[in-house]
Amino acid sequence: MPTSPQELLKKYGEIIKEEVNVKQITEMDDSIKITKIFKPIGSQLSAKFGKDTGKIIQYGKQGNIKDAGDGNMIIFDNEGNEWTLAPGEYEIAYEGLEGDNMAVDQNIIAKLDLELTPALQREGIAREISRFLNQMRKDADYSVDTKVQLFYSTSDENLKNILNEFKSFFKHEALISDIQSMETPEWDIVALFTNNESTINFSLKK
Repeated sequence: MPTSPQELLKKYGEIIKEEVNVKQITEMDDSIKITKIFKPIGSQLSAKFGKDTGKIIQYGKQGNIKDAGDGNMIIFDNEGNEWTLAPGEYEIAYEGLEGDNMAVDQNIIAKLDLELTPALQREGIAREISRFLNQMRKDADYSVDTKVQLFYSTSDENLKNILNEFKSFFKHEALISDIQSMETPEWDIVALFTNNESTINFSLKK
């Protein structure tokens, strides 16, 4: 079972991207200054470690710690001695987690880059169009495996470019066999898609 953040991302990265709707997952760089603070819980340690409790707290605060996996944490001194702390016997705090787009869960820190680039904006519109076309399929009572032709009419160059750029995506997601421009599309079903002040007429045909 994966234990480190790197192993978790390697195994579940694609699932995380799909569920959270993010484009890319990368490790944080050194420009984000976050300080990890280890806090042993003295009341929990005394009964288990006795006279070594003070040393554990001292070396833990100095940063002599390493992750042992499964939530366990190892504290070590400069002479080769080690003490293993189980979950509940310590706390981890962080300094530098500023902003609403940062979060921490145990030893994993996540930061969302919320910059909406032109490429992401186009992809967002493409996904809206895909949902719109699938709703048209339902309204036309097509079976789930029926491939259909798509006809469109628009004067908006941005929407035209999106249809061309994401042609393969539409064909896969909405089971489209062909996409064509038509001045007045009229077939099985016709609907008007709107994005801000831009519009496009869509029609579908078996």
